[in-house]
Amino acid sequence: GYAAATCPFPGAPAHSRVDFSDESLAVGCVATYTCERGFELLGPARRICGHDGTWTPDGIPFCVLNVAAGKAPMQISTEEGGAPQRALDGSTSAVFSAETCTLTKTERVPWWYVNLLEPYMVQLVRLDFGKPCCGVNKPAVIVVRVGNNRPDLGTNPICNRFTGFIEEGQPLFLPCNPPMPGAFVSVHLEGAAPSQLSICEAFVYTDQALPIERCPQFRDQPPGSTATYNGKCYIFYDQQPSNFRDSLAFCRSRGGTLVDESNPALQGFISWELWRRHRSDSSSQYWMGAVRDPQDPNYWKWVNGKDVTVSFWNAPGDGEGCARFDGSKGWLWADTDCQATLNYICQHQPKACGRPEQPPNSTMTTESFEVGATVEYSCDKGHLLVGPTVRTCLDTGFYDEFPPVCKRIECGLPAEIRHGTYVLVNGTTSYLSHVQYYCESGYEMAGRSRLVCDIDERWNGPPPRCEVVQCETPVPIQNGRVSVSGNASVFGAVAEYECARGHRLLGPQQRTCLATGLWDQPAPQCQPEERPTTTTTTTTTTTTTTTTTTPAPTTTTPAPLTSSSTTPRLVLPTRPRPSPRPISSPTPFFPAETSRRPRPKITTTDRPTTRSYEKPPPRKVTVSDSQDASTSHVPHIIVASHPRENQILGSGNNIRAEETPRVNVPQPVDGERREGARLNIGSIIALGSFGALVFLIALITTIVILFRSTDYCPTLYPCGCRNSVTTNSEKHFGAMKILVDLGK
Repeated sequence: GYAAATCPFPGAPAHSRVDFSDESLAVGCVATYTCERGFELLGPARRICGHDGTWTPDGIPFCVLNVAAGKAPMQISTEEGGAPQRALDGSTSAVFSAETCTLTKTERVPWWYVNLLEPYMVQLVRLDFGKPCCGVNKPAVIVVRVGNNRPDLGTNPICNRFTGFIEEGQPLFLPCNPPMPGAFVSVHLEGAAPSQLSICEAFVYTDQALPIERCPQFRDQPPGSTATYNGKCYIFYDQQPSNFRDSLAFCRSRGGTLVDESNPALQGFISWELWRRHRSDSSSQYWMGAVRDPQDPNYWKWVNGKDVTVSFWNAPGDGEGCARFDGSKGWLWADTDCQATLNYICQHQPKACGRPEQPPNSTMTTESFEVGATVEYSCDKGHLLVGPTVRTCLDTGFYDEFPPVCKRIECGLPAEIRHGTYVLVNGTTSYLSHVQYYCESGYEMAGRSRLVCDIDERWNGPPPRCEVVQCETPVPIQNGRVSVSGNASVFGAVAEYECARGHRLLGPQQRTCLATGLWDQPAPQCQPEERPTTTTTTTTTTTTTTTTTTPAPTTTTPAPLTSSSTTPRLVLPTRPRPSPRPISSPTPFFPAETSRRPRPKITTTDRPTTRSYEKPPPRKVTVSDSQDASTSHVPHIIVASHPRENQILGSGNNIRAEETPRVNVPQPVDGERREGARLNIGSIIALGSFGALVFLIALITTIVILFRSTDYCPTLYPCGCRNSVTTNSEKHFGAMKILVDLGK
């Protein structure tokens, strides 16, 4: 254990006052208890604060009231003048005496009881025995019962049972735990053989009774004239009789009234009080607060205006207007002339409730203990208030609720969690203590981080979990890819980026997931690599190539289109041809029998890969591709305005004679989107042959025309030579033009 610096509040019973030698309640402090007037202290009057923070001795004393004093007792039988009232006369003795103790005859099961006249919460019964019982070394069995049934039948609940030896003049304390309600308290002696029961004094204690000290006190009231019943005070005035009206006015002037209610229990209480006061004078009379109804003489009303519903008349009335308690008729009711002079009973409400209970480890707050005032309770740290927090003083002199209790609640140490820890906020694990959980860096909490010790001595929820921090999954980048270590975007994970070929990374290559759930750097991008662009202008000259096919490799010799400078040259109209773009791939190899002209420059749509263009045998063209093999998509090349080959239709040398000008023709494309000009040797040979033929025809035609115009015109056509020559020349020239157009 540990040494406590102070002790908590030790608790105080109802109707008590506790004084401390040290207001700080430090170790060694002495608590002294005293009771209010009319109450008796049962238990230790002094308690001391120990080093362990507890008070010694254990247990809180009680301030109780003996509600049996002056009440109506009874016993099974009487021997040697030991009347049952001897046990309630307020005197006790260490030895048996018939003047102060009761005594029954020898009975199989002797009994004694007291009628409390109203139910009380009985807490303790004390019995001071007279004669010893049952013989030497023979134990007796004492049974105490509390209830509202006939006590002589032995059917009421048992408050306590004692088995042991009964000694003369020795008290026996028999508590009722818990307190038991009842108007009858009986004592039964059970033994092996018939025996006598002797009681010198009996005490019935409760702390829930109204003491006469809380009733109004007046200087002129007779001594012992006050009694209490069911939260009301009754003052019996027997020395100054007066008529009904004056008696009522006197009671009201002192804050009371004449008795204005009735029930069997109250009638029994009043009858008993009047009997014990006037047992030697049965002719006494007392006013009560009932009058005949002036509207209906057959009915009676109380002075407060309520109807009399329960009555105890001794005989039919004589028509008088007021009522009295008649001692000559056993204190039953009788109608009386209102002008008669009689004693009277004033009924009063109590003015206060007294100091209520204050449980240990609590604080009580109030301004007063008078009727209508409230008291408020609160418990020390680590304790739970079980019961009402506020109690109100009623006009009956009692509080409206039972006293609360401060219960110590201990939850123990909270549960440990992985990747985290906790802190006891208050440094304690008792009621309403708080525990705060924390997670390590890189982990986030799932669940409630703060728990409280609850009334069931458990923390008010399961412990939280520390889960690893999650970062957002990296978004894929265009023209690149990203990979995360461990395939999870959690704290400490690294995301690595790389770009596709032909692109470069702009930004960090690696990013790390931080404890905050964010990546340490922004995501990079993949941008295309910049390549140098070369523009080449090529001038192409149309030539005639003669190809000789031998078993050895093909040898090509270019020749000019015109055969001789001395030969008359005929200029033929031709279309302009675009210059082919240079290519970086090597010149493809073609079979000897295949002739093609160079293709003009065209615009293509870039696709990842190129394919070989194949035509059914016997002619086959192989295209060399320099583009990266990783691309596989080949675009369709739309030839919008492809120039026609200047070849003779139907010629075997024109491999495209059967095609329309607007067709999709696969074209080889290199990495720089450039088309290479191809050299078609067969087309050059065909073009050269055709040109030679045209030249020969033109030459022959010219010779014939000249010959005719020179040799035959004068003779054959003496009159129309010029016109004839002109006509013939035009005809021959038209024929030549047709041939030339065919060549186109």
